[in-house]
Amino acid sequence: MPLRRWTRDARLTFAMRNPLGGFSRVPAAPALTLRDLWPGNPLVGERLVRNQTLFEGVVRNLQHLQWDNPAWPEAYRRWLQGFTWLRDLRELGAESARIKARSMVATWIGLPASERPIADPSITGARVAAWLSYYEFFAAAADDDFRQNLMAALIMEARSIMALMPEEARGWRALTALKGLLAVAVAIPDHQEFLSRYLRLIDQEIDRQFLADGSHITRCPEDQFQAVRELAEMLSILQTARLPLPTRLIEVADRAAPALRAMRHGDGGLMLFNGSRERDPQLIEQVLNRASRGRVVAASQPESGYIRLTSGRTMLFADAAGPAPDGYDSTAHAGMLSFEFSSGRQRIIVNCGASTQRGWAEALRYPAAHSVLEMGSLSPFRRDQTGRITNRPSVTRAQASQDGAHWLHMTHDGYKAQGGGVYSRQLYLGKDGQTLRGADTLEGTENRDFCIRFHLHPDITVEEIEHGFLLYTHEESWLFQANVPAYVEDSVYLGSGERVDTLQIVLCPPEAPEPPEELASEEYTAGDGDGAEYPHTHSGPAEDNEAFYADYATEHGEDHPAELPRETQAAEQDETALHQHHEEDDAFSPLLHDAPPADSRPYQAAHISDLGLTDHSADAAHEAPSMAEALFASEDAGSDHAAQAEQSAPQTPHAASSGATAEPSRAAAPAMRPVRWALTLMTE
Repeated sequence: MPLRRWTRDARLTFAMRNPLGGFSRVPAAPALTLRDLWPGNPLVGERLVRNQTLFEGVVRNLQHLQWDNPAWPEAYRRWLQGFTWLRDLRELGAESARIKARSMVATWIGLPASERPIADPSITGARVAAWLSYYEFFAAAADDDFRQNLMAALIMEARSIMALMPEEARGWRALTALKGLLAVAVAIPDHQEFLSRYLRLIDQEIDRQFLADGSHITRCPEDQFQAVRELAEMLSILQTARLPLPTRLIEVADRAAPALRAMRHGDGGLMLFNGSRERDPQLIEQVLNRASRGRVVAASQPESGYIRLTSGRTMLFADAAGPAPDGYDSTAHAGMLSFEFSSGRQRIIVNCGASTQRGWAEALRYPAAHSVLEMGSLSPFRRDQTGRITNRPSVTRAQASQDGAHWLHMTHDGYKAQGGGVYSRQLYLGKDGQTLRGADTLEGTENRDFCIRFHLHPDITVEEIEHGFLLYTHEESWLFQANVPAYVEDSVYLGSGERVDTLQIVLCPPEAPEPPEELASEEYTAGDGDGAEYPHTHSGPAEDNEAFYADYATEHGEDHPAELPRETQAAEQDETALHQHHEEDDAFSPLLHDAPPADSRPYQAAHISDLGLTDHSADAAHEAPSMAEALFASEDAGSDHAAQAEQSAPQTPHAASSGATAEPSRAAAPAMRPVRWALTLMTE
């Protein structure tokens, strides 16, 4: 037996000595009773009275003296042993509920100390806090023996928390354990060791769990909610006992509450990343009001890596960071660069959520369950047999905002070591919130075994039309378009914990570009607006093409570029892209039509250059795609033109800069064309 486990068992054995009949004084009743802050569910209480449990939609029969079973899900075992269901019996309020509560507590404290499942201090903390919160409900009118045994059990189980902390609990559950220790400390003040141990451990846990921006170290919004909830309960216990509030506790609550507010959609529920669920908006609001008096929303969360963009009625959340640190990554999902999008109180594009069921819990970790690129059988990170993440992707992000419009560029290299290249995603949210555009690219690979998924909320209705898909909410309709084939497939949504069928839009990879030899031999006529060749077929009336091009040229004051050499055009276009900001007057303009602010452009350009990307937004002005393809075709053509120019150049970049003559080399394969898509609000 390892030494650590032997010493832990010895500490537990010593802690669980019954204080009745010993030298310790056991009070007849708590010096202070607590009040649970959260509402219960009377339907769950009614089931308990009938010897059944209702947990996450599953009904199970209660068995006398059975508190554990290997076949039970961990979440159910924690709920049953944690006695938090006492609030459901209290909510029911009937005398039968009171008798049932007293009976189940008596069954637990009647177990021999060696047979009680107390190895998890977080469950023990939840249990003793529940006992003290509902003491008046089930114990105040009980006989003396019951109350005396309950007080002895409180002392023993509080000692077990001291014996196991801080090694045996991680994350927000460690706060639950300390909350239980604090509850017993104020209820039985004669045992001063409980309070002193709590004060020593709480500062350590705060430093360990909360980042500088107030977000939780696990990067899970559900954990953020639970942690803020535990902080709120601790503050309530200390205020009830009229004890001085620890400074660190107040400070972290004031930072963590705004971070939690920043993780809420317009409907009040949580965003769905890394194992989180929507949660009840009213409960979230209650927790926030208890944790902090202010109603501030965190402006940014640089430590957690979540990006929150708001414009008009719309809100976008993006996961722009890698998995949580080792030891806190048990809930990590492979959803880097995924995003969620909502308008008003309606979620539109979502991730699939999380589940406590073993099969679904694992399936929902994969990229396919997120609104992001999925690359065949590859995964951006892997876990070993112990659950540790073995290969952590590097994630970068660059963000800019101006006049209410937002630009976001993110990359991760999770697929690179497996031959999948570097994944890059660019997002643009218009200043009025009526346009969301994106571009997804794989750089450094010719692998086309991928697709891009956009999971839709179950409330969204989809209608396929000629040039895309109309997405209907209860109040609005949005047009989804892409420059590649798009399909609607079935999906699932577990944002509320229960499985609901829904739909998803799936984008296929672009067609392979033509071989370099063929590209080099093609002739592009710049003088004819309707004679430009494109790598893929475009549809739409020629009149629309000419009208679009004429309006575009008139708007920007550009002359026809036919008489300019291509090199001169490119130089002037790059200069224009760096210093000119276009207004978003046309919902069908290309993704990079609205350039980022000039002061942010060099930073973004540096990141793009490192990935081998080129900004060809200016080249798009000299092409004449159809109206249906105007969002995407012009930039694709610009990318192909740039690739052709590079392939036909007689010098390597190094040789050109130094003036030396390089040997002719075989042209490289053209870069993969970006997958471009757009979501536009349809107005009458």
